[in-house]
Amino acid sequence: MVSEHEERLCEVIRQFGENGLLDSVIVIGSWATYFYQKIYDGFIPTIRTFDVDFYIPNTRNIRVKKTVNEILKPINFDQRFDTDSEKSKFVSPEGFEIEFLTKLVRGECKVVKISSLGVNAETLGNLEIFDRRYITIDFEGHSLKVASPSSYVIQKILIADKRTVEKRKKDLESIRIVLIELNKHKIQIDDFKSIIDSFGVKRKRKVLAYLELNDLRIK
Repeated sequence: MVSEHEERLCEVIRQFGENGLLDSVIVIGSWATYFYQKIYDGFIPTIRTFDVDFYIPNTRNIRVKKTVNEILKPINFDQRFDTDSEKSKFVSPEGFEIEFLTKLVRGECKVVKISSLGVNAETLGNLEIFDRRYITIDFEGHSLKVASPSSYVIQKILIADKRTVEKRKKDLESIRIVLIELNKHKIQIDDFKSIIDSFGVKRKRKVLAYLELNDLRIK
């Protein structure tokens, strides 16, 4: 699937870069692993999804030249709204989807309208982990923020019980291959442990229990 859709993603990133949006978003979810090829020699991601998630850490004071709809129109993406939640997504003719997510804040709605971007972003828990835990990739002269391998793995673990059985299996496969590479780099091992140490007891136990259950190890 990567070979079918990677050029679509690259087109999107080019458009975002040219219009000043990359400073305000972080690539998370399975497509983040596509960019780990930049930091891990010989890494082959296992991506089996048609959608890419962009996380918006701060929904205020975003300055862009155009709305997301205007940015993506030239490459034939159409904006659509979920009939129940009204969250935005942008869909290409072949079905490649782009969604925007932001952190869940107590008292806020499940969807946050970001007027400067012209999008309705879905709010989810466990996304704040990415606020400072990302890597920066050079993409054709643009600085692209991508979830760090440690934060990618840990966030996948934290949401595992909310995923379908099929998605849990795919996530576990992806977690395994990322951890193989992560365990080769002390700085990333330390980053992983630092994130775990910053958690409260409940979240820490959840991550450690998942690792033990699936026979996964951090050196």
